[in-house]
Amino acid sequence: MLLGHRDIQTTRGYVAVFDEDVIRHHLAHLNERRQLRPDHEYRDVTSDEWDEFEEHFDKRKVELGACGRPYGTPCQHEHACIRCPMLQVSPKMISRLDDLEADLITRRVRAKTEGWAGEIEGLDLTLQLLRAKRDDTQRRAQRPLVDLGIPAPRMKTEDQ
Repeated sequence: MLLGHRDIQTTRGYVAVFDEDVIRHHLAHLNERRQLRPDHEYRDVTSDEWDEFEEHFDKRKVELGACGRPYGTPCQHEHACIRCPMLQVSPKMISRLDDLEADLITRRVRAKTEGWAGEIEGLDLTLQLLRAKRDDTQRRAQRPLVDLGIPAPRMKTEDQ
């Protein structure tokens, strides 16, 4: 959030804010915070810790894109990704969402024919969330990418 707004475009209506400035200020903030913390908290990562870290992000890759859940947390939604707010759909997969929507509509017709009220309710919710994800993905695909750069490693001082 910048100046209380969820979207930087809102702020740009009355303040000149440049992506580079936001990034520079954020990195400066991080450096200030790191200087306040004890040096022993910044130890080298073990190979086991690094493997675990990489494994977490490998497991976040799913058919439709990527799971945005925080590091070290399991999937709380039993891999019902279309319903999960953590799913970040890849723009390449919009056509797959269309296929899933067609299947859900077919299933809903069958559920209505059979009188499965609970199934209809569940399918309606899934359809609603799928459509919202597709709309969001299409909106995100229209936004320009922002290069955040690669953070530089901390330089060791003589007293470390």
